[in-house]
Amino acid sequence: MKKLFFLILLAFVSTMVSMQAQPINRSTPEANLKSAKEAEENGNPYAALDLYEKVYDENKDKALAAKIAQMNYELRDYEKAEKGFNRLVQRDRKSEYVELRYWLAMSMKHNGKHAEAIDMFNQYIAEGADEQLKIAAKREIAGCEIARKAKQPENILINNIGKDANSPQTESSPSYSGGELYYATLMSKEVVVLDGKQGDWYAKIVTASKTGNGAEFGEPKPLGQQINREEWHHGNVSVSPDGKTMFFTRVQLAEKGQDLAESKIFYSVKTSEGWGAANEAVGINGDYLAKHPCEGELFGEKVLFFSSNMPGGKGGFDLYYAPKKSEGVYGLPVNLGEVVNTPGDDVAPFYQDGKLWFSSNGRPTIGGLDVFESQWNGSVWSEPKMLPMGINTTLDDQFYTRSPDGMSGFLVSNRPGPNNLKSKTCCDDIYAWEVERIKVDLNALTFRLKRKGEKENQALKNCTVSVVDVTSKKPINIEEKTNAAANNFPFTLEPEKSYLVVANAPGYKPDTVRFNTVGIKKTTSIEKKLTLRLERKEPEYDTIRLNEPIRLDNILYDFDDDKIRPDAEPDLQYLTDLMNKYPDMKIELSSHTDARGNDAYNEDLSQRRAESARRWLIAKGIKEDRITPKGYGEKVLQNKCSNGVECTEEEHQLNRRTEFKIISGPTSIITEKIEKREKPAPSSGKQAVSEAGTVIQKLMNAIQDTVPPTSDVWQNPADKEVKFKSEVWNYEEVREGVIVKIQFTFVNIGSRALQVELVSGCECMNIKWPKGDIQPGASANIDIDFNTRSYKGDIVKDLDVLFKNTDEKGYPLVKQLKVVGKIN
Repeated sequence: MKKLFFLILLAFVSTMVSMQAQPINRSTPEANLKSAKEAEENGNPYAALDLYEKVYDENKDKALAAKIAQMNYELRDYEKAEKGFNRLVQRDRKSEYVELRYWLAMSMKHNGKHAEAIDMFNQYIAEGADEQLKIAAKREIAGCEIARKAKQPENILINNIGKDANSPQTESSPSYSGGELYYATLMSKEVVVLDGKQGDWYAKIVTASKTGNGAEFGEPKPLGQQINREEWHHGNVSVSPDGKTMFFTRVQLAEKGQDLAESKIFYSVKTSEGWGAANEAVGINGDYLAKHPCEGELFGEKVLFFSSNMPGGKGGFDLYYAPKKSEGVYGLPVNLGEVVNTPGDDVAPFYQDGKLWFSSNGRPTIGGLDVFESQWNGSVWSEPKMLPMGINTTLDDQFYTRSPDGMSGFLVSNRPGPNNLKSKTCCDDIYAWEVERIKVDLNALTFRLKRKGEKENQALKNCTVSVVDVTSKKPINIEEKTNAAANNFPFTLEPEKSYLVVANAPGYKPDTVRFNTVGIKKTTSIEKKLTLRLERKEPEYDTIRLNEPIRLDNILYDFDDDKIRPDAEPDLQYLTDLMNKYPDMKIELSSHTDARGNDAYNEDLSQRRAESARRWLIAKGIKEDRITPKGYGEKVLQNKCSNGVECTEEEHQLNRRTEFKIISGPTSIITEKIEKREKPAPSSGKQAVSEAGTVIQKLMNAIQDTVPPTSDVWQNPADKEVKFKSEVWNYEEVREGVIVKIQFTFVNIGSRALQVELVSGCECMNIKWPKGDIQPGASANIDIDFNTRSYKGDIVKDLDVLFKNTDEKGYPLVKQLKVVGKIN
């Protein structure tokens, strides 16, 4: 079917000119019919349509009704077209309008009625006469089937660029470069009437800038005469990726605007003063129509992609490329081949990083022109794939472009916009598309464990919360926040990651939580609660042996004084309790001075100090014969502060001390100290009381998510050397407060001895692990006492078993266990 004038401009200049004749008053049907034909021949389709409708209102001629429906279809008023075709087809008792069923089905398809369209296409295939339309109907049915299943991805956002940039007429060919959007438009908000008085109605290339943070752009400004030549239509603008060359087309219409006389590709080079004078591209243009230029790269060289109806193509318009020889000069055009090109129209190419996007109506589509993507592998193009719903609609979608990162771009579509000239689908607007940059908003909340009389855990302020990315083997500390005023900590995370969240507060044991964001496809909010328990210092035990001096840290004296200070009494009370516990123990109670003063005086002073401490113990009920006081003066110093060495008062005070040692009775005792004494951390056995940060850091350095998002299949290196009888311990339902006994058994299935360095669980667990080597073939147990106090419902607890052994890359072996059960 012959295209109307506005569609010709749409395809070549990529603008739509809507025309309307002067109003005609009180004309006869015959006069109106004559005027309608004249308006149609002169390129005024809207005026012609108005007149045809007036004639039909009077004579109800079915042939004229068919023409009106067909004109509405060509003018892309698909709702009116469907109604017009439907009236004729449904009342067609004599099968006079069978051929209209194809166009009724197409109207239904454009209106999104895919099931009804499929039924009507099938009717046409069964009864229609045009074999080419039957072939097209089968292709359209396939497109309808795709559309029925298609869903727009939730993360694709499409927005009209606004009423200022988009006129009621048609806009097209957006190309974004240097912060400016270049495109083609008539810049008219009214219907253009070709009556000899229309003035400068030619399509021009314009530029517009964004007006804010949204998708909208401001009023366009036409480029100068070096680009927009007088009495020529301009369109199909695209700017090269480096921003230095602009390509576009200049179009001349045939007499009365019923066809295109010429469409050629031009280029302009940008200088320091702006865009230079346009020149015709050499080697591309000919006795055919060339349009939609776009710079790309093939075989390591720059090429120019374009669309043309030159002889020898596969269909209406095919896609070609021409190799660049020099500035503005190109080699012979090469057809992209039958993998890309179809018997229909293949147009509007856009190239980026080995991929070509273009629009086609010669393959199954969900609308008219749909956007497709094809990959260049260095020698051939891949089978084109349709872009998803949202980019494509049931209407025409073309001139798709992308930003360098592929996360945004532009397209042109006649989907319903904010200010169309006639029908809501008549005219093309420019739309901005964007793949929503998915965010995961984490709100971490800190609580302290509920106390007696409280019904729930209480908010805990003044915490520090850290978020660690543990996706890879090398954890990354993402962010740390402290909140003295509240217990909430907001963080922004990324999808497809694994995280460890650590909460600390002064006087509380840290709490941690692990989770991942794998599979999240849209912006999501996550809340994680961390409950910190009050830190109670566990007693440390020392073995004290015969004749081993034990320093009483708090029995210190003022300079040149032997009186017991108040701060010494706790240590002396401790010694009293110890001697009461071991009634046969006798001690030497020794006292020391600093190096200041003469030796004899210091020895006497230290003896007096020892006697002073002895009297304090005797006053508490300890027998005299169990305590031997001994003053050593300055003979046994604790630091460098000997005679003649300058020291601070604090350094001297360390030497003014009292110690005790067992001289008879038990050869050794186990004693609990009030203050921590420096000693090596245990290598195995009961879980050590260590700084929380140290344990967390070890976990950070070794932890790996069970299913890392960076690969489809992941093999834990520890699985080659350690096999647990079960990695999940299920306990029966228990009451709150019960101590659950848990035992995990594992076997060394490797060829080397293994050592467990740390087993990390929650604060609610007392954990013991094996000490020493576990030889190949040997088994060992991890024993756990799980205190269920303050837990309710279904409970899952994770444990990490950290081995001293490393894998081939030097990372510690780690196994992850779970404890699962219910607490009522």
